Amino acid sequence: MFDDLAPAEVLAAVAGTDFAMAEPIDVMGGRRIDAIAALERLVRAAQALQAEQTAALLADRRSVTPFGMGDPFLSVAAEVAMARGMSPSSGIGLLNVALGLRPMVNVRTALTNGVINEATMRAIVRESDTLDPAAAGDLDAAIAEHLPGLTPRRAAELTRSLVVTIDMEAAVEREKQERKNQYVTYVGEAHGMGTLIARGPAEQLLLIRDSLAKHADTLRAKGDPRDRGQIMLNSLFERATGQVVLDGPDTHLDILMPIEALQGEPVAAELAGHGPITPHLAAELVDQAGQAWFRRLFTDPTGTLVGLDTRRRCFTGLLAKWIHTRDHHRCRQPSCECRSREVDHIQAHSRGGPTTQTNGQGVCKLSHQVKELPGWNVRAHTDGQIEWTTPTGHQYVSPAPRRAQRE
Repeated sequence: MFDDLAPAEVLAAVAGTDFAMAEPIDVMGGRRIDAIAALERLVRAAQALQAEQTAALLADRRSVTPFGMGDPFLSVAAEVAMARGMSPSSGIGLLNVALGLRPMVNVRTALTNGVINEATMRAIVRESDTLDPAAAGDLDAAIAEHLPGLTPRRAAELTRSLVVTIDMEAAVEREKQERKNQYVTYVGEAHGMGTLIARGPAEQLLLIRDSLAKHADTLRAKGDPRDRGQIMLNSLFERATGQVVLDGPDTHLDILMPIEALQGEPVAAELAGHGPITPHLAAELVDQAGQAWFRRLFTDPTGTLVGLDTRRRCFTGLLAKWIHTRDHHRCRQPSCECRSREVDHIQAHSRGGPTTQTNGQGVCKLSHQVKELPGWNVRAHTDGQIEWTTPTGHQYVSPAPRRAQRE
């Protein structure tokens, strides 16, 4: 229905179509499928143009940035990410993809024409990032005939195979890079839960998984009432820490509680970095800690710290801890959802900025670097919002940290 329209005409055509009045009667909604497919082609064409503009912006920025005056790559990556509502680390990925796509004419044309989606394009670029531009062009020519209907996973596998054929040394280098890229990280989730992510050699991780599974199956066969997943996680905890699960975790967590909680009112608390929890879970965490691992921070209705209890060991840097907690342990750069790792002076200390709650913001390490680049400016509003201005003059606002809802 929309197949003969150019991408620029699709949006107006779909918006102007009365699908309910279409003749003949379209009971199953075939015309809506046509509209969805046409809009997908429009999205893909726009994504190709975004990548082209992103790579061109870096070339422009490099041409006007004097040597030694900051990193234009990081500046462009952060600004593109902010314009697209993403974190600066995502911006680095976007910029690398845009640069990798440049020598691949067939892949770029396939994305522009809607033959492949962005995920497939990303898979091809990602798996060929060790190739020089000439070799990337050879890969582009070799993969062209396979592009129609290519899924992201198949695209990644096919690209890896072609890279081996085109440049064995590049393929070996890629494998070395990947085998070195090992990490363990943690993502906080709602209801006091979290996800532990481990990346490493498959043979090691599979051995860990199989060992935990075998141990869980053995205990279940002996009548252990816990489900398989609980046993595997509890066993992982005990093996990694040397502690029994009932002893409690040797870690430090803050619980942010409205002052009304002291009066027994049913108000939501917040486990720092994990979001809202019920007062029942907050009390349970503190009561069952065994040692002083949890600390409650009490706030008035404006979100100001008014007190804390002593369910924690001695520490230094209370102000820094409070700012991280106020900001929910998330970076305050607009659109960045990375965990805050540092506390930054909004108005630089070197320019007279005070070390106070209102002049502090939690940021991730990358956003902290971006803020110090030439042309970037950050200022705080009296209502708790923080405004970031980029080198092109565009402004983005980080809203004031959300406070617990009151009746």
